[in-house]
Amino acid sequence: MSVLMIGAAEREQIAAIIAEAKAHPVPLSKIREGILDDTDVLKFEDRKTFGRPPSHHVLFPGNFRAAYSCEEQPAGFCSHLSVSVEGRSRKGMMPHPEAVRMIAEEFGVPFPPDNSWIEEFAPGEFAINLLSLYLPTRQGNA
Repeated sequence: MSVLMIGAAEREQIAAIIAEAKAHPVPLSKIREGILDDTDVLKFEDRKTFGRPPSHHVLFPGNFRAAYSCEEQPAGFCSHLSVSVEGRSRKGMMPHPEAVRMIAEEFGVPFPPDNSWIEEFAPGEFAINLLSLYLPTRQGNA
């Protein structure tokens, strides 16, 4: 069992990561390269390799890891938060939903999010992914 701890140092890291991610969102052209069929569980062998810039990470005391990026999606700009557990006692262990909710809250990501899925990021290693719209594409009339 992992215990999530979030202190001042982690909050400073989160603030810096959010600022960096919003300043350099993943462009829609890169997102389109990695589009897959809609699924609740994305298996490692189904993932596409494409030129997506790496996400920024925070490792919390208690072995929770959060990866964060901002992405340009067809609907607008979205936050993408991925939460996993390092140093698990058993392979495939995923974070408890309450820990995911607490981490999402620290990143300002709605919980529940607009979209979520489980992703196998390495063989037998899984993360919970949350995607939420924060800046909709402007819809206008000419």
